[in-house]
Amino acid sequence: MNLERVRSVLGVWAPMTIGLFIIVTSLSFYFTATLTGNVLSGDLEPWRLICSAGAFFVGGLLIFSTYGRYTKTKERRRKGSPEASHPAPAPSRDEEPDYEGDPDHEKD
Repeated sequence: MNLERVRSVLGVWAPMTIGLFIIVTSLSFYFTATLTGNVLSGDLEPWRLICSAGAFFVGGLLIFSTYGRYTKTKERRRKGSPEASHPAPAPSRDEEPDYEGDPDHEKD
């Protein structure tokens, strides 16, 4: 399995799956929960709606933000911008590092 596929699964599909699971769970809770009793002489029915709506919002936010990052990255890669390119490889132990343009490095 290559690194790009692992990054895709962990960075895109896992958060979207978790967000979808949160949405399905919140809808299931809203439609199937039977709340009896009252908290401090109040009815629990409004809280069921509030909790379900909050969880639905969090799941939707997770899905939309992940999808937004995915489409931005895909667009940058397609255009070939320097931000999407891979960084230069680190120098090996035999090579001297390139300090050109580094104001903190003192030359002998």
